[in-house]
Amino acid sequence: GLGFNLTRPAYEGELWRGWRPDVALVVADPRAMSLRLQNDNGAVARGRERGVPTYNYVPIEGAGLTPLWKPSIWDWCEPVAMSEFGQRELVKLLGRDVPYIPHGVSDSFHRVNVERPGHFRGRPVVSKDGAKECFGWRGRTVILRTDRFIPRKNYPALFRVMRPVLAAHPEAIVVIHTAIEDPIEGAGFMTESLAREPAAILNGFVVVHPQYVFTKQHDTFRGLDDEEFNILHNAADLFVSPTMAEGFGLCLAESLACEVPVVATDCSAVPEVVGPGGLLAPVKATYTNQYAHEWALVDEDAMSAQVERLVSRPHLRAEMGRAGRQYVARYTWAATATAFDALLRERLAA
Repeated sequence: GLGFNLTRPAYEGELWRGWRPDVALVVADPRAMSLRLQNDNGAVARGRERGVPTYNYVPIEGAGLTPLWKPSIWDWCEPVAMSEFGQRELVKLLGRDVPYIPHGVSDSFHRVNVERPGHFRGRPVVSKDGAKECFGWRGRTVILRTDRFIPRKNYPALFRVMRPVLAAHPEAIVVIHTAIEDPIEGAGFMTESLAREPAAILNGFVVVHPQYVFTKQHDTFRGLDDEEFNILHNAADLFVSPTMAEGFGLCLAESLACEVPVVATDCSAVPEVVGPGGLLAPVKATYTNQYAHEWALVDEDAMSAQVERLVSRPHLRAEMGRAGRQYVARYTWAATATAFDALLRERLAA
């Protein structure tokens, strides 16, 4: 994942005192990989001529990839899919086999209990009620979302999906753990959507809502550490994401690892990551995004009904949570590292 200005020096042996790589692995989505190839002054091509292959570990975040990406990206480097969905889309585009290596879920994500307690600012936490107490949410039904505020995540739909649920359940809260502005992706300000919601209170430029909580602790260096982030997940009763596409869906898998069931859009890699650990809302329509492939628009009424079903049925939440935890246990970073080691060694031997 070296920056654009470091790619060429790394390949040419200028970055580490004459050391050159035997093989390169770049983690980047198609647009980022395309920009890297355009700005590396031919380093990837020269490396290939010297027998140094480049692999692109790539999230495929939507269907119907543009044919332009074959000659501009994957004729120069070998893609590695991080989901079965991505593998299918790449094979369809390239007409050749593509390796698949899924993400892993960090060991820090787990259900807290007496045998394996969590910790929050020095105090042990052994239950969901205890996790809620850490944040002042005891007695509330907690609906969580933790992914980035970018257009692909479709946060405006989250507010619409939650309207009938929050109206019917005054004890429920939606906890959003993300930056409320993303200047890089130009998603706007999340408070502008919040201001449209029933019961929103406006005080000048400040918007608050009794059933929405912004943690304002999204930054790893200033906010929650890994243990505290795990407690945040353990405080949740369910995770809701009307996402339009996922290259893998790591936030979904992390929630499932904590026995938190998921409600998400039935698209891209979401079904294979959620498995029996949640409910999938059908796609109502698709549209062609700015990257010339398709994103999915969820059936918001159907998703509202699924969220209502889980909010109203604690036993179903518990059942799905257990199934989800067992299901995502297959995703480990150790397995990911082993698979990459085997792939790269096989290529070097050849």
